[in-house]
Amino acid sequence: MNRLFPSLQTLALVALAWMVALEADAQLLISTGGTVTGCDDALTDAGGPAGPYGANEDFTITLCPEAPDTTIWLEWTIFDLDANATITIYDGDSDAAEVLAQGSNSQLDGAIVVASEDNPTGCLTINFVSGANSEGNFVAGINCGQPCANPVPVVNADESNPFQTCPGQEVVYDGTDSYETGDAPIVLWQWDWDGDGVVDEETTEGEAPHVYDEPGIYRLQLHVKDGNDCESTALTNYIVQVSTDPVWTTNPLQYTACTNAPVEITMGIEGVNYTLEPEIDFGGGLFIPDEPGQCFTSELTFNSFIPGQTIEDAEEALENFYLNFEHSYMGDLTITFICPSGQSVMVHQQGGGGTFLGVPVDNDADPNTPGEGFDYYWEPDATNGTWVDNQGGTLPAGSYESVQTFSNLDGCPLNGVWQMEICDFFGSDNGFVFDWAIEFADTLYPEEQSFTPQFSLDCDSAFWTYDFGAGEVTTPCPTLQVSNEAPGNQTVTAHAINDFGCEYTQDVDVKFVTFSGGIVASPQRYCSGIPVQLLADVDFSDVGNAAGTTYSWEFPDQAFVLSAGPDSVSIQVGGLSEPETFGVTISQAFDFIDFPDVTCSETFRREIETCEIVIPNVMTPFGSVAVNDKFRVDGIDAYEDVQLQIKNRWGATVFSDDNFETSEGWDPVADDASPGVYYYILTIPVDEGPLVVTDINGQEQEYTGEGPFVFQGELHLLR
Repeated sequence: MNRLFPSLQTLALVALAWMVALEADAQLLISTGGTVTGCDDALTDAGGPAGPYGANEDFTITLCPEAPDTTIWLEWTIFDLDANATITIYDGDSDAAEVLAQGSNSQLDGAIVVASEDNPTGCLTINFVSGANSEGNFVAGINCGQPCANPVPVVNADESNPFQTCPGQEVVYDGTDSYETGDAPIVLWQWDWDGDGVVDEETTEGEAPHVYDEPGIYRLQLHVKDGNDCESTALTNYIVQVSTDPVWTTNPLQYTACTNAPVEITMGIEGVNYTLEPEIDFGGGLFIPDEPGQCFTSELTFNSFIPGQTIEDAEEALENFYLNFEHSYMGDLTITFICPSGQSVMVHQQGGGGTFLGVPVDNDADPNTPGEGFDYYWEPDATNGTWVDNQGGTLPAGSYESVQTFSNLDGCPLNGVWQMEICDFFGSDNGFVFDWAIEFADTLYPEEQSFTPQFSLDCDSAFWTYDFGAGEVTTPCPTLQVSNEAPGNQTVTAHAINDFGCEYTQDVDVKFVTFSGGIVASPQRYCSGIPVQLLADVDFSDVGNAAGTTYSWEFPDQAFVLSAGPDSVSIQVGGLSEPETFGVTISQAFDFIDFPDVTCSETFRREIETCEIVIPNVMTPFGSVAVNDKFRVDGIDAYEDVQLQIKNRWGATVFSDDNFETSEGWDPVADDASPGVYYYILTIPVDEGPLVVTDINGQEQEYTGEGPFVFQGELHLLR
């Protein structure tokens, strides 16, 4: 069975990290002729790596494997023939065998040609014929065995690319849709979470959880292997965007407000842009395959251009191709940049012999140690020649001309996957690639990938929470109105969810304040027709400026008000025949720095008692219920220096107090008094009456004249 395979352009970066340099192998010129046994060489035209083939050439060579029951296969990495030259490949050890493939121009470029299963020799015979004035180049890697049926990695088939997530959020990434192209199932998934070419995690199942802790753009690469140890050669380039922390514009974040007055707070938040120039950074460097015919390929994905935008003039649109690289032999390399449509420009095509690139570690015994990479650029307007034009010693860092013209890329789409391919056709000398990039002209806004998380602040994506002591309250929408009865510091929390699904919070502190105060009465009781002055006494020191204060008095009857109006700071009242309650509502407009034009209001009330006193004559101090267990005289606290004596029936004093108005009363139990009859003598030192006294039965008696007034009577202690 004849098989002609398409090009295998890419090798998985993670696999390249572990490749080792092969022992020295020479390129095999087709002009060698005869039968050559062995693999791992590169078949080239008769001009070798430094020159083209010539006119009127006719060479035939047979390539056979060393081991029995194996086959030869060729990978054509350069197939640049003119129209008068032809290569014919025969499926056997002579040109009498069946023709497997034939081509001129670039027809077999990138093709893989394999000896068929029906070929008992496993050999391939190659015939090259050129015409008059012919000139061109060709190179094919010589391999033994069978080329792998490379599996194809797929990440998150049902999710968009780029995938958006939050810092610190665990996401299970799904590689189960990766598929094999041969007869062996996939057995190993290798995850490179940041696209640096180093495997970070291996799983034997297709799913793997991962957390990105920092905002940014990450290039997730998945590499898979099947049961035949065949590896994927394509890269997934799955982009993960991790949300940036927003900027809260809620202002202010500290409020002062009055108790019971509504506070209105509107949250403000803006997403922060993240930009990333598409650039591959391989850290300590990735090994360039040193097996003849194998190539290193890496990709950059651009998606920030206008959809469908193409390159009209590549020499104007492209500033440069950039590569940080080291290699110990410039003459065995080709370096090519490939646009999303497959068009390409080869910036270096072998030549230059043993010129060093960067500072390599030129030691076959230690091929896996990277040296120092130099920065090399290829620019459309460079005038200092190609790499080959500057060969010798160590090629200095800097800008160079490309072998092929940049106009090869005219018409390329800007959005999509751009590739950089390095092929090494000799063994022994090796190198490492550290990073690379493409810089477009500023007018195309090309070189940055970016994102800005969006906050809609709709009622389904913005809400507030707070707990003022009665349990947590959740209020939807970006504007909050809240009040609190008690003074003190409280916190409300704004919650906003962006289009990445990430939730962010911002605390806002609210200091609820109130002014202290009350009503000062002078005198404290209404006695002997003397008016009582009621003064609204307020302390604004904990709140702010007290200018513009208004007062509104409440009273049970207008007749009680003797002077001043209801909006004065004080009023005089009189004519009370029984206790009455007076109130005042005080309102103050405050201009807080962070919450202007707020009016705080508080209402204070006070009962004004008359000067009558009530003297009890019966007590029950020995019961189990603490009621009527002490001798008290209601109304006595309106007077000063009140004297009380309690005597038993034999005339002995059992209790005496010269400031009885301040006393809690006589406690018979505390003084070990026994049930029976006692006598009280109550002296109230006022200068003159009237003084109204009410007995236990509610009978009033008014005392007039000059004081002090002395009241005497019986007091019965009942069990």
